[in-house]
Amino acid sequence: MSKKNIEHKLLKACVFDLDEITFFEKQVLNDSSEFTSARNIKRHIKSKNSCFLLIKNKDNKICGYGIATLRHYSPTPSAHIYKIAVSPEFRRFGLGFKLLKELEKFIVNNNIFKIYAEARESNKASFGLFKKSGYKKTKTLYGYYSCLDESYELENGIKLCKICYHK
Repeated sequence: MSKKNIEHKLLKACVFDLDEITFFEKQVLNDSSEFTSARNIKRHIKSKNSCFLLIKNKDNKICGYGIATLRHYSPTPSAHIYKIAVSPEFRRFGLGFKLLKELEKFIVNNNIFKIYAEARESNKASFGLFKKSGYKKTKTLYGYYSCLDESYELENGIKLCKICYHK
């Protein structure tokens, strides 16, 4: 499959997508600790302070999604890239990058210019996506994630930040 052969559409998620989103998560994410509850998914979809985007393929099946939240805290409002997930068969085709850019547009259109994200230390693809998009590592988050195996150990995370400027 080449980049040119992937027919897809970018859509805002709606409540009617809830069952398909929860099914997608169970198929794509590595660990139940990474699942987002149906209640939280619904909250993100309905909130004016969140952007929940889906990428659907030509068969109208979810092949990726992204969530960003706005945080209007004083003194510096910021945003958080909550999650980006792409189905394994659609990875390495630029869909994660496309989701990230659209989430950033939502954030900047809401006059917020400081964006945070986290990634597992072991998730080189996620870290690479953020680095390629101008995010800088701000610190290591020790024991931030549960491990993906049965060891019950904790895995470090990487906190990233990007400042977007007016164009």
